[in-house]
Amino acid sequence: MNLHRLTVVASLALLLPWRATPQISLVDDLQRAVIIPAPARRVVSLAPSITETLFAIGAGGQVVGVTDYCTFPPEAKTKTSVGGIVNPSMEAIVAAKPDLIVVSMEGNVRDDFARLQELGVPVFVTNPRTLEGIHKSIADLGALTGRIDSSATVVQMMRTREDSVVTHARARMKKGVLLFVSLQPLIVVGGRTYLNELLGLAGAVNLAADAPSTYPTISREAVLADMPDVLLFMSDVVASPENLLKLYPEWRTLEAVQSNHIFFLDADIVSRPGPRAVDALESLYRTIHMGHQ
Repeated sequence: MNLHRLTVVASLALLLPWRATPQISLVDDLQRAVIIPAPARRVVSLAPSITETLFAIGAGGQVVGVTDYCTFPPEAKTKTSVGGIVNPSMEAIVAAKPDLIVVSMEGNVRDDFARLQELGVPVFVTNPRTLEGIHKSIADLGALTGRIDSSATVVQMMRTREDSVVTHARARMKKGVLLFVSLQPLIVVGGRTYLNELLGLAGAVNLAADAPSTYPTISREAVLADMPDVLLFMSDVVASPENLLKLYPEWRTLEAVQSNHIFFLDADIVSRPGPRAVDALESLYRTIHMGHQ
């Protein structure tokens, strides 16, 4: 599926009226009541998924600050950088004169969160861990920026595409999968994560779903014991099957390796819980069942 589809939605969203509303009060993902007097016109985004969402709902023009890692859509790179996800520059944030700061506790640290609260600017926390959580995050950001209609359009488009994947996946035989986010040490996606949900919806059985932690460390022997049908790797973890097998030559006996079912996923798409989560779901389905992305 075209990865720029949601950018097109953003362009269409710009044609929708900016909805003026009275005071806005929302409960964020830390269960805090966040109140702003009117839709935010100057927003600092401190996570790539938040930036992607703001652009997807047509609020890109209201973004006045982003992190160094906010690279999609391309227009995001034209915005003023306020530093990294961890330890952003408070001086740069103040200079941007925001009327709203949006953070994700998945990447932003609590010390930074405490410092942000001292700036006297409303801080909204969005930390989705499921597709429904992503839908809610999009709707929340739509309400906060006066983009209610366009955010609803984005969510509806996502639901339609998600339902299509689920329907097709139900007709396929489930495959045992391990999704690696690190090779040294070996760390895989466990349960209680939105990536685990995506794997299930795409017609896979996550062989690490019952691990006690969200991203468990496993042994090289455990991989052999699990006998996965498919091995998935984030693109920033390893470059090729050859490099993988230099590290773990005993994995050559795995069915996934012998069948050449080793695939590499675009980390920027798969790991960001934002509007492109549906692109990640479609990519996972095609990769797991058809061997291409």
